[in-house]
Amino acid sequence: MASKILLCNFFFLLAPAWSEQLPKTAGESLAGQEVILPDSLKGHNAVVIVGFSKSSQNGVKAWETRAHKQLGDGFDVYQVAVLEDAPRFVRGMITHAMKGSTPAAQQDHFLVVVKGEAELKKAAAFSAADDPYLFLLDSNGEIHWRTHGEVSDGALKELQAQASSLK
Repeated sequence: MASKILLCNFFFLLAPAWSEQLPKTAGESLAGQEVILPDSLKGHNAVVIVGFSKSSQNGVKAWETRAHKQLGDGFDVYQVAVLEDAPRFVRGMITHAMKGSTPAAQQDHFLVVVKGEAELKKAAAFSAADDPYLFLLDSNGEIHWRTHGEVSDGALKELQAQASSLK
């Protein structure tokens, strides 16, 4: 019995080491810089909002706007457009269109990703192609909270509550 308790305590102490990190996600920002998440967080907490389809674009933008207002300057907010399934010959046109509709001040935090879709989907618990997926990350890139779907007052309250624990 004592050995079982010791073993349980050992695993309990190791649990933080097993926390899930955002998978390495390399992409090019709309500003033309290579960005690798979570490495590029540089000690900052962040919200990463991922879209896997064109129809998720409006939801990603809505989350980005509301997350900036809700969290203020204490968090970096990244938008990620995953284009791995898009034919190579149209990726440039898609990227050009996104760049044209994204203010210059936000382009360094808007990534275009063409590899690693399966890993991101797994981390997001992917279930609906048209949904935006949101990750709340600490400064080490560990996922503290995730959700998907349209932005709502309830989800924003939960984001704020979870973000408060990281400050």
